[in-house]
Order: sequence, then C-alpha cells, then structure tokens
Amino acid sequence: MSENNLPIKLVLPKTTDIVPNAGGGQLKFFGEVTPQLKREITDKFENLLSFYSDVFNENESIPAVGKITVKPKAIAKSHKPSDLCRNCPIIGSEELNEIYIKVNRKNIQETIEMVKNPPSQKFQANMTAIVDIQPIKPEEKISPTLHSIVQEDFNSIKKVIKLKVFDFEDDFDNAQIWDYVIRKLCSLHFEDKYEIISYGDQLKFLKIEVTSYDDIIKLASINGVKTVGFFQEYSLPQNVFSATEIQTLLDSEYRDSDVTIGIIDGGISDDNLFLKPYIVAREEYVNKVYQNPQHATFIASTIQYGNVLNSISAPAAYRFKFVDIVAIPNSDKDFGPTDSITEDDLMEIIEEVMEKYSSTTKIWNLSLGIENKPCDGSMSDLGVFLDYIQDTYYVQVFVSSGNVNSLPLRNWPPQKGIGEHDRLISPADSVRAITVGSVALFDSADSIVKFNEPSPFSRRGPGANYIVKPDVVDYGGNYSTSYKIDGLGVKGLNSSGKIVEGNGTSYSTPRSLQKYASIYEEMIEPDLLLAKAMLIHSARMNSRELLDEHPDNIKYYGFGIPSADTQDILQCSKDCVTLVFKQKISHGSHLEMYDFPYPKSLIKNNKYIGEIGMTLAYLPPLDQKYGREYCRTNIDVSFGTYSYKDGGKIDYKGQVPLESKWDEKFESARVKHGFKWSPIKSYYRKLNRGIKLADGWKLRVDLTPRDGLYVPSQEFVLIITIKDSNGNDIYSEITNALRERGYITNNIETKFQVRQRQ
Repeated sequence: MSENNLPIKLVLPKTTDIVPNAGGGQLKFFGEVTPQLKREITDKFENLLSFYSDVFNENESIPAVGKITVKPKAIAKSHKPSDLCRNCPIIGSEELNEIYIKVNRKNIQETIEMVKNPPSQKFQANMTAIVDIQPIKPEEKISPTLHSIVQEDFNSIKKVIKLKVFDFEDDFDNAQIWDYVIRKLCSLHFEDKYEIISYGDQLKFLKIEVTSYDDIIKLASINGVKTVGFFQEYSLPQNVFSATEIQTLLDSEYRDSDVTIGIIDGGISDDNLFLKPYIVAREEYVNKVYQNPQHATFIASTIQYGNVLNSISAPAAYRFKFVDIVAIPNSDKDFGPTDSITEDDLMEIIEEVMEKYSSTTKIWNLSLGIENKPCDGSMSDLGVFLDYIQDTYYVQVFVSSGNVNSLPLRNWPPQKGIGEHDRLISPADSVRAITVGSVALFDSADSIVKFNEPSPFSRRGPGANYIVKPDVVDYGGNYSTSYKIDGLGVKGLNSSGKIVEGNGTSYSTPRSLQKYASIYEEMIEPDLLLAKAMLIHSARMNSRELLDEHPDNIKYYGFGIPSADTQDILQCSKDCVTLVFKQKISHGSHLEMYDFPYPKSLIKNNKYIGEIGMTLAYLPPLDQKYGREYCRTNIDVSFGTYSYKDGGKIDYKGQVPLESKWDEKFESARVKHGFKWSPIKSYYRKLNRGIKLADGWKLRVDLTPRDGLYVPSQEFVLIITIKDSNGNDIYSEITNALRERGYITNNIETKFQVRQRQ
C-alpha cells in the first residue's frame, strides 16, 4: 500500500480506560440568607398564588406555570434551585437564566412554608440564587412577529395561528391541561375551528382559525398555553441565475453509486437529459401549474457535476441516484403563477416521504428558509421537527443557512453596524442537520468579497444556545459591488441542460452534501454519524489557519470548508495519522487514556511540536421544553500533557483544546465560547513554539447530563489527527506504540483502498 494511502485506524477501548467519577463539589451561596430575602421570595410566591387564584378556584388539580429567574453566576446545573423546587418541580426553561416550574395552590403554599423555615443548607443556597419569580402573562405568549404582522396586515397569516401548550412532564397533568385548554376553546366558541397536530413527543400544537386580534388575546389568556404564533409559509428561494457562454464537457470519469439522495424542493426537470437517468423515484405534492424545476435542477446538477462545471480539481466523481420530492411551489412571478406551502403541510409531506423512502434513502437536501424567521436562543419548530425526523428515521438532512435578500449585503471583514439581519434562519438551527453556509469561489477587482471569503448573502451563526451553525461552508457564489452576478456565481445546469450561473446557500449546500455522500459511499460499513464527524473534521483541518485568524470567524465559516478530495478525507499518509474512537461513555464514569503514544519524532529541544486536530460528534437527547437547554447531555474531550508531582499527584494541562482563558469558568462563558452542550466540537492547534516536555499525554472524555436526567450511556465519535510538517513517519510510530500498549486497532478501509489492492 502506498505511503500516501494508509488506512485510518479505529482504536478499540480497553476496560481499564473506564474510570469512575469523583464526588461532587461543595454548595455555593450567592448571598446571605436574611429575613429580608425570605420575605422577598415569600412575597413572590404569594403573588404567583394570587395571579392564578381564578384557575385554582375553578379546579384545584389544574397546574399552572411559574417562571424563576436566577443570577447569571447560578445557571450551571449544579446551582439550579432543584431543592427549592422540590414541591414545584422544574418542567422546562427558555433562556439560560430562566426556569419554568409547575405550580398549584397546595405546592405553592408548601414552598412558602419552607422558605420561612428552610429545611436544608441546599435549600438556603438555592434561595440565594433567585432573582425573580413571576407567572406567565398573556402578553409574553404572543410572538413579537405575530404581533407586528397582525397590526400591519392580519390577513397575511391567513387567519390561522399556532398555539402551543406547556408540557408538565407528567402524563396525568398533561392530559388534564389539554382537556382544560380544549374546554376553554369551546367556551370561547372555537369548537369547530381547531385541529390538534403532533409529531413524535417533541411537537404537539393546535392549529386554530381566528377572525381578529381580539381572538389572539383571548387564546393567550388561557392557562397552560405556552406560545401563540403563526405557521410559516415556504416557497422556493429567490436565487439569481445568469446564463453563461461556457461550454464544458461533463466529466466522463465516474462511478455509479448505490447511494440514493433525496431532494425536497421544486422538482428536477425531466427535460434535463444529464439528470433524468438518475431519478429513481418521484413524489409530486405541487400542482403542475405551480411547479418550477429550475432550483432543484441546479441543486441536482451541483451534486452530480458541480466540480467539473466549476473547474474544481477533484478525483473521479460518483453519480448518485435521486428521489425527487416536488414539495415547494414556484415563487418567481417571472416564471409563472406563484404559491407557497405552510409549515404544517410541509411537515406532513416530509414525514410521509420518510416513511416511504428512509430505509433506502439516508441523505436528504432541503435548501429553503424563512426570511422573517432568524434563529435566536430557542429552537424553531421546523428545526425541532427535522431533529425528530432524523432521529426517527435514521437519516442525515442537509439544510442551507439561508440568504440575505435585503440590503446591506455583508462585506468582509463585516462592516460595523450591520446588526443581526444576517443571522441564519429556520430551519438552519436543526441540531441534527448539517447546515451549510456559502463562500466565494470566484472574485474580481469589483467583487464584494474575495475567494474563500464568506459570500455577502450567506447567513451566519450561531444557532440556538450558541451551537456552531453553519456547521460547514462551501462554494455558493459572489456579487459585484453593483450587485451583478456575471462571472462570480457558481455554475450548474438549468431545466434544459444548459450551463447557468447561480448564487445562494441553496447551491453551497449540495456541494457539501456531495462530499458527505461520497464519504458514505466509500465506507465499507456505512455510518451516518462517523461520516458527519469525518466531513466536519476535514473542514476543520482544511481551514485550520483561516479559523485561527479571529475567534468570530466561526460564526461565518462554521468549522470550515470540507476537502473536495474524498480520498484525502478517508486516508492517512506516513507523516499524518488519523485515529477514530467510536465508543460509549456511561453516566457516572469517564474515559481516560493515559500514556497516549505521542510520537518521539515530534519532540525537539525538549518540547513537543506538530499539529493536532480533534473532532467530537455525538447525538445528545433533545427536549424542546428546555429552550436554550435543548441538548440534554454534554460530552467533553480534552487531550493534554501530565507530569507526576511529589506524593504521586498528577498535574494535568489540557492542550487541545487549550485550557480556558476566561476569567472565571461560569456556565454562560463555557456555553458561548467553549462549545459546552454542543453536539459537535472541533479543535486545532499547531505547536509552533512547542510545549514543555512532560511525563506523558492523556486523552479524557466526560459525559455530563442536565440536572435530574439519567442517561445510561452515550455513543460518541472522536477523531484525532496528528501531523508532522517535517515529513517523519509518525504513522508507523503511533500505530506500533498503540499495539505495544495493548490497544487493538482496526483499519477503516475504503472501497478505493480495496480497489487499489485488486
């Protein structure tokens, strides 16, 4: 086997690597427990009781919701007021410093008595963390967007709204509150105007027809109602096309792939003879008169021919099969009659399609978004739905980060005062999906940005709870300063098979999907999570210098631009070794690999040198009830050096990622800057100056669930790449040393490597 075509190594765990966790820390007080503090908290609970008195008088067993705000330094799970809430249990959250609690008359009164005479030190510590306790008021439930739309043009939402009900994490209470809400709807004369819609255990809501804004106020006043909003409408993105005169022969060097890709869009044109042979199935949900195949055809052509059409050097490509889902109607008045599809109808179509095709079609493209729905702290409903789809049907969805279609477009570096209007849009916040932004492939003296810089229209992150979104970026186009596209867009095929230029994250998304599908195809044992980790690891290593330039770059680039060379992603060379750890970690323990064989070739002048890249991917349990705490487990990884001190103590220093630079390790700082609770973590460090020689290297992986959550075990994929820029054979050095330490390693071979031996 060639020294530049060496297999990635899968490292199997040893039982001795699993170490029980040490005991917890001490109680933390955030102030003194004074008579005044007791009075203040008692008054707040009394006000809560008073606010809901009508509800409790009507039925003592009907629960209501209170909102506790805690101090910024008390948002870590270890400081949550769980003891204070022993009678008013925590049922969710929205912001990091907010907690929703279930209340009724009895448990409020019991809590008041305990506040007057705290039963424990922990209870007292909880009291010092409290800032405020409030009921959920009707005006809080109405979405700001709905409020503004209603005032401007009530008919724009087609007088249909979406009402969501609190989940009390108890089957009996949930049955009661739904019965209560339905009875209230009937008493308000909505008995023939509502429909219950549900998907899995994450999404359940009411679709209600209203006639005035007064109706909305009435609905928001119902106890148990969490939010009142409206159903988003989707249509094909407004992407710009420009015909070109370039005549390119489509690449004849390819392999037919067994992988099938689903495209949920406006439909692939049957008039495009370069694509038609690859369409193996089609489902049409849009009337012929409203169909516009231009967008989906460009997407499909990018998957099949994107590299050759754009003169991008890459190995011989695969030709994939397509499942063509015609679900999104035309939105271009110049093309023909226009229409849109509502959020609930789109969800219904997607689930129906998954039930039919997910057993054979594991990779899906969804290039759409809602211009007026930028992602903020909480998950969008469509984002949550896509997470449910991916978990239920074991598929991987690719979504676009969305396009900025209004001025100003972003320069690079970003101009001051641009604000938040370039934030990514729903459903780009989907945690399970791979979200793709855009960078420029072509530039000119007059272009807004240069090669590899974020496209002026590409929306940025972060996603909900500061999760890195977009995950990756790829080539999607550019504009001139006069907003012209000619010569600056990416090239694809139109409905008739002619080459055209286009701009948009819609077209960067299938580029990254093509790379993912190629990785998946090359795997002898295909694995969706491993393929995802490989793609993101490739992006991080391919963009390592770019992301190190400025910490804010990750908001625009995600983890970077994945390599166009699939073989480069899936193999090692003698001077670069990639190890994969695909293991499970259990609650109450951690994985600790002492004496990691860092190569002796990378020791110079009593210092460690080299490059280290590390990517961690896992699938945490998700729960929409908890807002910014949507991801319910955190897995952390640390790779660093240790030294033995007097008395046998061990001094450990994390090198990748480098130990926190923040003044204090508060939860908010770790969430915003340290990938905490993020299901993808990727790091890179080049030891330019070297780091001090130590007694050895250690790899540690930890699992932390949210407060009160028990998780028996959690699977993760960890990829570590160590590279020597001087060309030494560290591949043999590390793999041999692993065997000497008793580790079993298996080759993650590719179909390409098998073909090379034949």
